[in-house]
Amino acid sequence: ESRLLINIKQAPRDLIDAVVAIEDRRFYEHPGVDWWGISRALWADLLAGRVVQGGSTITQQLVKNYFLQPEKSIQRKILEASMALVLEALHQKDEILEMYMNEIYLGQRGSVAIHGMGEAARYYFGRNVEDLSLAEAATLAGMIRAPNFYSPLKNQEVCTERRNLVLKRMLELGKISPPQYQAAHAEPLRVAGSRLPLKVASYFVDY
Repeated sequence: ESRLLINIKQAPRDLIDAVVAIEDRRFYEHPGVDWWGISRALWADLLAGRVVQGGSTITQQLVKNYFLQPEKSIQRKILEASMALVLEALHQKDEILEMYMNEIYLGQRGSVAIHGMGEAARYYFGRNVEDLSLAEAATLAGMIRAPNFYSPLKNQEVCTERRNLVLKRMLELGKISPPQYQAAHAEPLRVAGSRLPLKVASYFVDY
């Protein structure tokens, strides 16, 4: 793993708003489990006849990634929800968000897993997290769902579409203005400069 820990105070407001908008819009309102969000996701799944939405909150995702094994069962979901409620009772919202933003998986650098917004900002955009633009913040937030699929290094077109979806969600929630949305929407997707060819002997390069 490669990780650069950040304090929530370092994260620009745009990054916080982008993550909350796309991952858990009611984060600052629910107690760890969003029953309304779960109901909405179930209804969407029923209409589609398949799983199209997730009902997990940011707190539940943190519990799942940090404490639990990756398995799908009713018992695991109940445990996940219970632990999320306990975590919310013990910690402030910003503390939970800080843990989440330092824990999330955001792609690969060769054989090394990129974890956290601090490391991802450095790797993908060559800058500190506090210096991210609105478009860059939306890009990283959009990657959380499927980091390797939405990677700006691998699938720029798909990554840009996902970034624009995050920007649209932020606009709908009143987190950015129409001019901000338009400017960020039009911004080209730029990534950090040249790197070593890590696909060649990646484990040796890491060593």
